[in-house]
Amino acid sequence: MRNEILLKQLAAFRHNTLSAVEGLTEEEADFVPEGFNNNIRWNLGHIYLDQYDWLYHKTREDNPAPRHYRELFGYGTKPENWQQTPPTLEELRNRLMEQVQFIEQAFGHRLDQELDEPTELGMSTFAEVLPRTFYHEGLHMGTIIAIRKAINLQKQTQVK
Repeated sequence: MRNEILLKQLAAFRHNTLSAVEGLTEEEADFVPEGFNNNIRWNLGHIYLDQYDWLYHKTREDNPAPRHYRELFGYGTKPENWQQTPPTLEELRNRLMEQVQFIEQAFGHRLDQELDEPTELGMSTFAEVLPRTFYHEGLHMGTIIAIRKAINLQKQTQVK
Protein backbone atom coordinates (compact mmCIF):
# COMPACT_ATOMS: atom_id res chain seq x y z
CA MET A 1 0.00 0.00 0.00
CA ARG A 2 2.81 2.42 0.88
CA ASN A 3 4.44 1.88 -2.51
CA GLU A 4 1.15 2.48 -4.29
CA ILE A 5 0.89 5.82 -2.47
CA LEU A 6 4.44 6.76 -3.47
CA LEU A 7 3.63 6.14 -7.13
CA LYS A 8 0.40 8.15 -6.87
CA GLN A 9 2.39 11.00 -5.32
CA LEU A 10 4.94 10.81 -8.13
CA ALA A 11 2.17 11.16 -10.74
CA ALA A 12 0.40 13.96 -8.83
CA PHE A 13 3.55 16.01 -8.21
CA ARG A 14 4.61 15.66 -11.84
CA HIS A 15 1.14 16.75 -12.98
CA ASN A 16 1.53 19.86 -10.80
CA THR A 17 4.93 20.63 -12.31
CA LEU A 18 3.66 20.26 -15.86
CA SER A 19 0.59 22.36 -15.07
CA ALA A 20 2.87 25.16 -13.87
CA VAL A 21 4.36 25.48 -17.35
CA GLU A 22 1.16 25.27 -19.38
CA GLY A 23 0.94 28.03 -21.95
CA LEU A 24 4.62 28.88 -21.60
CA THR A 25 6.40 29.96 -24.79
CA GLU A 26 9.89 28.88 -25.81
CA GLU A 27 11.05 32.47 -25.28
CA GLU A 28 9.59 32.60 -21.77
CA ALA A 29 11.18 29.24 -20.96
CA ASP A 30 14.60 30.75 -21.75
CA PHE A 31 14.20 33.96 -19.72
CA VAL A 32 16.63 34.20 -16.78
CA PRO A 33 15.37 36.93 -14.43
CA GLU A 34 17.77 39.12 -12.49
CA GLY A 35 18.88 37.29 -9.37
CA PHE A 36 18.43 33.82 -10.91
CA ASN A 37 21.08 31.53 -12.43
CA ASN A 38 18.73 29.45 -14.54
CA ASN A 39 15.55 29.53 -16.55
CA ILE A 40 12.42 27.41 -16.61
CA ARG A 41 13.78 25.15 -19.39
CA TRP A 42 16.82 24.37 -17.22
CA ASN A 43 14.64 23.66 -14.17
CA LEU A 44 12.47 21.20 -16.12
CA GLY A 45 15.49 19.38 -17.53
CA HIS A 46 17.14 19.33 -14.12
CA ILE A 47 14.05 17.81 -12.47
CA TYR A 48 14.04 15.08 -15.12
CA LEU A 49 17.75 14.33 -14.84
CA ASP A 50 17.87 14.45 -11.04
CA GLN A 51 15.02 11.96 -10.66
CA TYR A 52 16.89 9.38 -12.73
CA ASP A 53 20.23 10.22 -11.15
CA TRP A 54 18.94 9.43 -7.69
CA LEU A 55 17.15 6.25 -8.72
CA TYR A 56 20.19 4.95 -10.59
CA HIS A 57 22.82 6.46 -8.29
CA LYS A 58 23.61 3.29 -6.37
CA THR A 59 22.76 0.64 -8.94
CA ARG A 60 24.73 -0.96 -11.71
CA GLU A 61 21.91 -0.25 -14.17
CA ASP A 62 22.12 2.21 -17.06
CA ASN A 63 20.55 5.61 -16.44
CA PRO A 64 18.00 6.16 -19.26
CA ALA A 65 18.44 9.96 -19.36
CA PRO A 66 20.11 11.18 -22.57
CA ARG A 67 23.83 11.64 -21.94
CA HIS A 68 23.88 15.22 -23.23
CA TYR A 69 21.28 16.20 -20.61
CA ARG A 70 24.06 16.06 -18.00
CA GLU A 71 25.94 18.85 -19.80
CA LEU A 72 22.77 20.92 -20.04
CA PHE A 73 20.94 20.21 -16.79
CA GLY A 74 23.41 18.62 -14.38
CA TYR A 75 24.25 20.10 -11.00
CA GLY A 76 26.18 23.37 -11.40
CA THR A 77 25.23 23.94 -15.04
CA LYS A 78 23.47 27.03 -16.33
CA PRO A 79 22.08 28.16 -19.67
CA GLU A 80 24.71 30.84 -20.21
CA ASN A 81 27.30 28.05 -20.52
CA TRP A 82 25.37 25.79 -22.90
CA GLN A 83 27.43 24.67 -25.88
CA GLN A 84 24.52 22.91 -27.62
CA THR A 85 20.89 23.54 -28.40
CA PRO A 86 18.67 22.44 -25.51
CA PRO A 87 15.55 20.34 -26.05
CA THR A 88 12.28 22.07 -26.86
CA LEU A 89 9.62 22.52 -24.21
CA GLU A 90 7.56 19.85 -25.95
CA GLU A 91 10.41 17.35 -25.69
CA LEU A 92 10.93 18.17 -22.01
CA ARG A 93 7.22 17.91 -21.24
CA ASN A 94 7.02 14.56 -23.04
CA ARG A 95 10.07 13.20 -21.24
CA LEU A 96 8.72 14.33 -17.88
CA MET A 97 5.34 12.67 -18.55
CA GLU A 98 6.93 9.47 -19.84
CA GLN A 99 9.29 9.35 -16.89
CA VAL A 100 6.41 8.77 -14.48
CA GLN A 101 5.26 5.71 -16.44
CA PHE A 102 8.83 4.49 -16.86
CA ILE A 103 9.47 4.69 -13.12
CA GLU A 104 6.20 2.92 -12.35
CA GLN A 105 7.13 0.08 -14.74
CA ALA A 106 10.83 -0.14 -13.87
CA PHE A 107 10.62 0.37 -10.11
CA GLY A 108 6.99 -0.09 -9.06
CA HIS A 109 7.44 -3.79 -8.34
CA ARG A 110 10.77 -3.33 -6.59
CA LEU A 111 10.51 -0.19 -4.51
CA ASP A 112 11.51 -2.15 -1.40
CA GLN A 113 14.55 -3.65 -3.14
CA GLU A 114 17.88 -2.83 -1.52
CA LEU A 115 20.22 -0.58 -3.49
CA ASP A 116 23.69 -1.94 -4.24
CA GLU A 117 24.85 0.30 -1.41
CA PRO A 118 23.13 3.01 0.68
CA THR A 119 23.25 6.61 -0.51
CA GLU A 120 25.24 9.24 1.35
CA LEU A 121 22.00 10.18 3.12
CA GLY A 122 21.54 6.59 4.31
CA MET A 123 18.69 5.69 1.96
CA SER A 124 18.90 2.01 1.09
CA THR A 125 15.79 1.29 -1.04
CA PHE A 126 14.11 2.88 -4.04
CA ALA A 127 11.11 3.63 -1.80
CA GLU A 128 13.41 5.69 0.43
CA VAL A 129 14.92 7.55 -2.54
CA LEU A 130 11.63 8.60 -4.17
CA PRO A 131 10.54 11.09 -1.47
CA ARG A 132 13.91 12.82 -1.77
CA THR A 133 13.20 13.34 -5.47
CA PHE A 134 9.73 14.70 -4.65
CA TYR A 135 11.29 17.25 -2.32
CA HIS A 136 13.79 18.25 -5.01
CA GLU A 137 11.07 18.61 -7.64
CA GLY A 138 9.09 20.80 -5.23
CA LEU A 139 12.07 23.11 -4.74
CA HIS A 140 12.43 23.57 -8.49
CA MET A 141 8.67 23.94 -8.87
CA GLY A 142 8.91 26.92 -6.52
CA THR A 143 11.65 28.38 -8.69
CA ILE A 144 9.55 27.86 -11.82
CA ILE A 145 6.66 29.71 -10.18
CA ALA A 146 8.98 32.55 -9.12
CA ILE A 147 10.38 32.87 -12.66
CA ARG A 148 6.85 32.92 -14.10
CA LYS A 149 6.01 35.77 -11.73
CA ALA A 150 9.13 37.62 -12.87
CA ILE A 151 8.08 37.10 -16.50
CA ASN A 152 4.62 38.52 -15.76
CA LEU A 153 6.13 41.52 -13.96
CA GLN A 154 8.40 42.21 -16.91
CA LYS A 155 5.43 42.04 -19.30
CA GLN A 156 3.48 44.50 -17.13
CA THR A 157 6.44 46.89 -17.04
CA GLN A 158 6.80 46.76 -20.82
CA VAL A 159 3.12 47.57 -21.31
CA LYS A 160 3.31 50.73 -19.19
